[in-house]
Formats: sequence, structure tokens, C-alpha cells
Amino acid sequence: MKVSLEWLSEYLKLEVEPEELACMLDLSGTAVDRIIRIGTGLSGVVVGRVVEVQPHPNADSLSVAHVEDGSNVREVVCGAPNLVSGMRTAFALPGARLPAISTSELKRANIRGVASDGMLLSAAELGIGEDTSGIIELGQDVLVGADIHDVLPVEDVVLDLEITPNRPDCMSMIGIAREISALLNLEFNYPEIEIIEDESTYLDSVKVKVGAPGDCQRYTARLVSDVKISPSPSWMQRRLMAAGFRAINNVVDVTNYVLVELGQPLHAFDLERIEGKTIIVRHAERGEVIRTLDGEDRQLDEKSLVIADSSNPVAIAGIMGGENSEVTEQTKNVLIESACFEPTSIYLTSKRFGLRSESSSRFERGTDPIGTSRAARRAAQLISQISGGRIALGEIDIFPGKKESIFVELRPWRLNELLGVEISKTEITNILERLEFKISSGETLNVEVPSFRRDIEREIDLVEEVARIFGYNKIPSDLPKGGRYEAGLSKTGKIEREISNILIAQGLFECISPSFMQNLDLTRLRLPEGHALTKVVTLLNPLSETGECMRTSLMPGLLKIVRHNQNRGNKDLAIFETGRVFFSAEGNKLPIEMDCIGILLSGMASSQHWSVSQREFDFFDLKGIVENILHTLFIGNYSLKKVERPFLKSGRGSMLQVEGKDAGFLGELKSEVVEAYDIKGHVYVAEISTDCLIQAAGEPEHREIGRFPGVKVDISIIVDDGVECERVENIIRANGGELLESVSLFDLYKGTQIPDGMKSLAFSLEFRSFERTLSDEDVNERVDSIVSALERDVGAVLRKKDEGPSGSVRQN
Repeated sequence: MKVSLEWLSEYLKLEVEPEELACMLDLSGTAVDRIIRIGTGLSGVVVGRVVEVQPHPNADSLSVAHVEDGSNVREVVCGAPNLVSGMRTAFALPGARLPAISTSELKRANIRGVASDGMLLSAAELGIGEDTSGIIELGQDVLVGADIHDVLPVEDVVLDLEITPNRPDCMSMIGIAREISALLNLEFNYPEIEIIEDESTYLDSVKVKVGAPGDCQRYTARLVSDVKISPSPSWMQRRLMAAGFRAINNVVDVTNYVLVELGQPLHAFDLERIEGKTIIVRHAERGEVIRTLDGEDRQLDEKSLVIADSSNPVAIAGIMGGENSEVTEQTKNVLIESACFEPTSIYLTSKRFGLRSESSSRFERGTDPIGTSRAARRAAQLISQISGGRIALGEIDIFPGKKESIFVELRPWRLNELLGVEISKTEITNILERLEFKISSGETLNVEVPSFRRDIEREIDLVEEVARIFGYNKIPSDLPKGGRYEAGLSKTGKIEREISNILIAQGLFECISPSFMQNLDLTRLRLPEGHALTKVVTLLNPLSETGECMRTSLMPGLLKIVRHNQNRGNKDLAIFETGRVFFSAEGNKLPIEMDCIGILLSGMASSQHWSVSQREFDFFDLKGIVENILHTLFIGNYSLKKVERPFLKSGRGSMLQVEGKDAGFLGELKSEVVEAYDIKGHVYVAEISTDCLIQAAGEPEHREIGRFPGVKVDISIIVDDGVECERVENIIRANGGELLESVSLFDLYKGTQIPDGMKSLAFSLEFRSFERTLSDEDVNERVDSIVSALERDVGAVLRKKDEGPSGSVRQN
């Protein structure tokens, strides 16, 4: 929303600098993106009249115009498509300064063999707008040769505002004037609307029917007859250009002017082109087609709300008019439409057609149904003034969606308690009244919400209104006193942060991806029908670029990040994401949500360096990262079991169990899954439930360092190839007794001297007593017990029986 301070000054008297005003608006919740100063430094531009236009002899896209500047007729080369004889426009003389396009003076030029003694200007070249589609067309009443500053208030300051979706009332000059009036405690005035109705002209010949009252809350129409279509006055063109609109003609410009001024979208129909002089607000019929004002043929459906005459649609309601009813130079009778359409209907139709307009952007947020009549009267007033038309007696006003006013109770003591300040009831009342709330005062304030404030529903909304006008900067930032709770992160928050820190410390980069995925991702992951990850929550209004459903896994997002990086030459990745996944629940229940950690490794594990050999990431890198998380969180009761998943290579996946519960998986993705995402190389992934880790997280245990030396024993056994190492380790721990301090596998061997189908496992065992030095007999007794259990339970055979009773013994 672009706000011209020159235009704004019509409604209130501003005596603050633009920068100060911008700061105040920012603090009140209306963000100012930038301050635009237009027309500064402009000189040497006058009103020119085009006397004659001829084709350029050497260029089909150019014309040669003879332009009168008040004292001379000059020859000018111009490429504007709207250049015609007789028009009056902005004409830059040689020596002119045009800061919008150059820092140098304008010089005479030779363009394709023809001398050009000046330049005809568009709004963008003049520096008062953004339109470059053609040169400015001024009214015929302006004096040829007059300085452009005397014709157009060229110099102006424009605030480019970012209006939040809940404040459609601020998408107008009056809305912003109201905000500034409240902030500065200034009086502001609505534009005076006085119309003179022609009693000889009636609306009886026009019929309006609202056939879709659910989508059309109110429809107001007025008629102005015997209009003369011409360029709008220069003051109106100037204001519209400052607001980002292109001047078209006096009737269309008025509808845009009122749109910006009051925030109410309007549409002007050529009444003679409306069949049966009947307007019907209805849903389109399947197969109907309308050619909109942008020249596109659009196929309509039953969900599209249209404005139709007795035969065909003449506009897509609230979005864009049709060519078959547009105002042209031949138009004499103009029917003004001022309506209030249901926001969701306009939003969905606009989205289906990929068609957004200034009107639709306002209807989507919600317009004021009470304001339709005022806007229609204002438009009729302006059209009559600048086109010479006669305003027909009366108006058509159909209001099927009339609603009662909303009242909200506000307790002043509660407001002060919430804000932590003391604002008197009188000041609270004054602030709300400046915002056009009506107040009935008592012990509490009974507040009537104005119809243009759809966002006010509860007491806390009124508290926010008072706070932002009072000034957030005036509210102290002290901590609450007497609180019963300690500030800071909860246990869950601390563990989640700790997990991220653990992964970052291991060299992984944190990523954030959308919480959506595509149905195609289910196919890419090779998920069979009925798999848990296929129980997706489907979106009603999906964005095609993000996906049609909520994600059930973090893998698709991470894989797309890998593809994005590989396509840009970054092939070595160690990344993770902490986020939420969603699963559909039966019936009308809310989705099941789970917090997870996703980890992905791909490419080289280390960068190229003379001191180390490069190698690719492997499964054990991933396993080590996961185990580091578990160890840092003091989770000891965990295990890894072989698991098969549709997306993991057979034999290359593990299920992580924590305290006997499934907590996630890790493994290598199948090559066909990797290829489906256009990724090269091996990819290792893990996905773990954060909730499981939080529930199992322990506290650090502290114990004294042993005063007595430990004893290490290495044993090497041969077992069947199908025996899992974890099972062997569990047997060792179970039979080692309380003296067994640690067990670690340090060698796995298959090959020469080992029978086919068998493997050799070598473990290092450490025994220690905190009360005495262990003897060989103490250790051998426990090693013998371990070996016996291994022989009995897994058929193990010792490889080296000559090194002591059961292996080699070393004392630390």
C-alpha cells in the first residue's frame, strides 16, 4: 500500500517529518518498508501538445511527433503506443533534468536518422509513478507550455506500507489517516460527499438480483448518465500514479481513486452493453467463458462467483471485469457497482485463475459492508464532477448479509494488569474513540466494534489496540514480579537444544525444510500401500511447490536439500533437521504429531588434505553419530537390531531401541531411492523420535577413579556368521560379574584359517575392583564362566587356547 503524504494531507493536517511518521507507524504495527521521495530535482519539463504524428522513416516501432511547447513546435522521436495527435503530455526540453532516469541534463539526440529535440515522458520517467506502458496523458484544460510543477504536484513523499492480513481497513487513505489521527491525537475528516441527483433520471430501468446471498453480503448500484469519457484531471492522475495505478480514463480512474481513498473496490459497467439492463450476482455455470479485461479467455466453473447480465457473465465478481461490458470512449451511461463479497470465495476463485487484482486483494481480507453505499455515492460525485454526467435519482441497495453490531466488554483494571502500566479509563476511552469505537462507560467499558474492524472479537484485541496507540515504547520492559516459576528452558527444551549442539559439534549442519511433502515422495521412497509412512494428512489448499500433504518423515526434505546442493557442486554433506512429522488419525481426530531428528550423510567424510586419506561416509559414521547422542544424554539401555525397510538396502539397516521401545532407524538408502531424487553416490540416513530420547535421558553419574589397577583380557572366538555381535557382547556382560568394567570389540575377521560361514570376533575385556588388586585367579574364573556361556549359547570356539586358560591377560 503506497500512501502519498500530499493526498493524505486532504484528510488531516500533518506537521511531522516523514521519518518520524514512519517510525510511529512502525511502532503501532503498520510496517513502513521504505520512504519514497518523488519529483525531487525535476526541472525543464512543461506541458506539451502533440500537433502531428508521423511514422518514423527508419523504425516501425517509433513515431515522429511535432510537439508545441508554448513558444515553439519541436520535432521529437517517441515509441509510446498511446501517442496521438491532440493529446497533452509532459514534455522535457533540452537541458531538462530527470533524476528518475539520469543524473545528466537531457540533450538533443539523433535517433535512427531523425533529430529529436526533447522527450515525451511516462510516469516512471517523470519520477512520479512506476508505469512505463505509455506517456502521461494530461487533461485538455491544462495550459500548453506551463511548468509541470504548476500542473501536477510533482514533488511528494510516499510511504510504502506493509499491511498485515488482519487489517484490511488500513488498505486505504482514510484507514491510514484514522491510524495517524489516533497516534498523533489529530482531527481527521472524511471526504465531503454531496451529490445532486437528477430527478429526471431514474434507476427503474436497471434490475439487480443477488442469486448467491451467501457469497454477496451487500450489493449497491448507482447510475450516472450522459458522461463524457476523457482523460481524468491531472491532480487525480498524479495521486493515482503515486499510489501505483495507471491512469486510463476519467470513469475508470474514479473507481480506482475511491478504491484507494475509501478501501472499497468498485466496478464501472457500460449500461448499454448490459443485456436487459439486468445485473445478476450468481455462480457461474459449467462451461461458461468470459474474456476478462486483460484479454484472456477464462473457463468458469460452478464455484466461481460472477456478475452476469440476462445472458452472459460480465465480470468475475470482486476480481476483474469483462471486455463485453467495459467502459470505452463511446460509453454514455455508467452503472457503478459497490459490493461486499465473501472473502473465502474471492480468494479461492482468484487462486484457481491465478488472477490477482487490487480489488481481489481487498475482498480476500474482508471489506466493510457498511461502506458500499458511501463509496458508490463518492464515485457518483466524482464522475459527475469530471465527466459532466447526471446522477440518477436513488440507488439500488440489496443487503442480504446484514449483521448485528459486535460489542466487547473491556475491564480497565485488567488492561492495566496485562500491560503493566496505569492508563486511566478516560485515556482508554479517548484512544478507542479516536479509532472510531463507540463506548458506553460504566464500571467496565462496553465497546461497540466498528464494522470495518473484522479483527476485533475479544477483550484482549481491545487491549492490543490501546497498547499500540498508547505506545509499546512507553510500556516498561521489567520482568513480572512475584512469579512462581523459574525462567528458562524446560527440561524438554534443554534436551532438544543439547541434541542440536551434539550434532553441530560433530560437524553436521542444521537444515530447515517445509513441513509438507508431495505424494510423489511416497513413491520415491518405495513405500507399499498401507505402510505407516503413507498415512498422510492431506492439505485442502496445497501449494504446488511445497506439496499436497503434511510430511510423515524428514527424509524427503533432507534428500531435496542434498539434490539442491549437488546441483550446485556441493557433494559432501553431513546435515540434520529437528522437526515434526504428522500422521492421520481415524475419524475426525486431529493428526498425530511426533518430534523427530533426521540425519543424513553423503559424499566424503573428510576434506582433501595431505595428512589424511579421503574416504566416503559409511554406516559406521552414522552409527557413531547416533551413539554419541545417546551417550551424551546418558542413555545406556539401548540396542541396535537388524531391520528391513522398503527404502533401506537389505542388510544395511538397523532399528534403534531405547529401553525396549522402537525409537527410530538408521541405514543406507537403496540406490533406486537415491536415483529417484536425482542424487549421486551413497546416502546414509537416520530418523529418531525425539520424545523417546527425552523420556530416556538420564543424569550424569559421578564415581571415584579406582585406586587399584585393572586387568585387561583379550579373547578371540569363532562363531557362526549369522550370530550378531550384540548378542555375543550381551552374553559376555551377563556372565562377567560385577568385576567386569568394560567390553569392546576390536577385531572382526573372515577369510583364511576361518571356516566358511564362520567369523572371528576379538573382544577386549577389562576387570577392576575398587577394594583390592585382582589376582589371575579372580580374572580367569570369570573369563572361564564367559567362555562356557559363549560355547553353550552360540557355539563359540576359542581361537588361541594356549595363551592362558582362556586368552591373553594384561595388567594395567
